[in-house]
Amino acid sequence: MEELMAKNTSRAKFVKKERLERAWSQTQLATIAEVNLRTIQRLEKDGAASFETLMGIAQAFEIDVKELNMISSKSVQKANSSPQKQVHFMPRLVSGKNLSDVVVGADQFQVEHDEAQDPRAIGAMKDILELLKQDIVRLYDADPVARLQVESEMTQEIQGLEQYGFYLFGIKRTIPRIIEQNETQITMCTLFMSHAHSPKIIRDKKLNMIMPAALSEVARQ
Repeated sequence: MEELMAKNTSRAKFVKKERLERAWSQTQLATIAEVNLRTIQRLEKDGAASFETLMGIAQAFEIDVKELNMISSKSVQKANSSPQKQVHFMPRLVSGKNLSDVVVGADQFQVEHDEAQDPRAIGAMKDILELLKQDIVRLYDADPVARLQVESEMTQEIQGLEQYGFYLFGIKRTIPRIIEQNETQITMCTLFMSHAHSPKIIRDKKLNMIMPAALSEVARQ
């Protein structure tokens, strides 16, 4: 039987806050953290949990388990006020037009993905990245007709990715970049290739698929 750590109301509030910021239900968090629903309900009620549960929660939130294991009211306040990461809602990109709107004008790129076992899915991921390397340059100088052609090619690659069970999500935002203590503003493009049935995927009020993600608010080099 797993040993539960002492009750901790600060931990309970922290877990609930992080879950709600991602627009996850308790059931979604339980699925992502690979624990049962009653465990999440107990954790959010009084903060009691085993270390194994905290490990799963930390992985779901993409944080260090120490933040949950040694949490206090002071650390919750620090987490609430920290500007380093913020949860953004990345919409699903279903066409080349969607993708070009996100990548064109970006100064820097981040690409993340869920683990893939199927070699065909891995190949589709590589194809989309290779195409992007070529098309980012082509899109900057493209006339309207050439841009339509590039976007058509992108659409085909996205459809190929979806054929093997992955969706593409993305967002473009402006954040500060710090180089040797000098700060400038850059446009960051973040793309995420997710399993189509990932429990992290939610739907907005218009039933569009979106992917909540905690993204860094500062780019360092």
